[in-house]
Amino acid sequence: KFDKILVPISKELIDADQQKYIKFDAFFANVMFHEVAHGLGIKKIITGKGFVREALKEQYSWLEEGKADVLGLYMVTGLLKKGELAGDIKDYYTTFMAGILRSVRFGVSEAHGKANMQCFNYFQEKGAFERTSKGTYKVNFEKFATAMNELSAFIITLQGNGDKVAVEKAQKEKAVISTELQKDLDRLTRKSIPVDVVFEQGVDVLGVK
Repeated sequence: KFDKILVPISKELIDADQQKYIKFDAFFANVMFHEVAHGLGIKKIITGKGFVREALKEQYSWLEEGKADVLGLYMVTGLLKKGELAGDIKDYYTTFMAGILRSVRFGVSEAHGKANMQCFNYFQEKGAFERTSKGTYKVNFEKFATAMNELSAFIITLQGNGDKVAVEKAQKEKAVISTELQKDLDRLTRKSIPVDVVFEQGVDVLGVK
C-alpha cells in the first residue's frame, strides 16, 4: 500500500517541498498506533449506563475509526517527544496527511472513508494544511498538532457522552467530500492509482489441490 498507493498519491497531491517527508517507517507507525488506539479510550458512557457502542449504534464504527486515527497520531507524537520513536515529526504528520487522501477514497459507505473525511475537513478548518495554487496540499506542522489534539478531544467527548444525535450531526457536517477535494481525487483515478490492494487467495492461486 505504501509503494503502490501512498507514494504515487503523494507525488500527485503533496506539496513538492514536503514529499521528502513521506516515509515508510512513519506510515507503519501511524497504522500500528491506529490499531493500538482502538484498545484505548472510553468504552462506557460517562453516566455509567451502558457502552459507547450500544449508545451510538450504527454511528459507532466510523467515529471509532476517526478516534483511532487521531489518537494513534497523538501517541506517535508523545513517543517521539520521549525519544521512544525515531525520526522527525514532519515525517509522521506529512505521511498522515497523505494517508487521509488515500483513505477518503473509500467513500461515504465505508467507516474509514467517513472518518478520514471528518479529519480532512476538521484539519482544513483549523488551518492544519493548505491547498496551494498548484493543487497540492501543504502541512502546517504547528497547526496540525493543535488540530490533532482538538479533534481527539472532540471525538472522545462524543463517545463519552454517548450522544448519538451529536454524532449524526458531526457526520452530516464533516464526513463529506467537497467538490474541490473530489476533483483532486479524480486526478488520482486518471493516473490509475489504485484505491486499495486486493490479494488473490485460494487453493487455485496456490496450486494446491
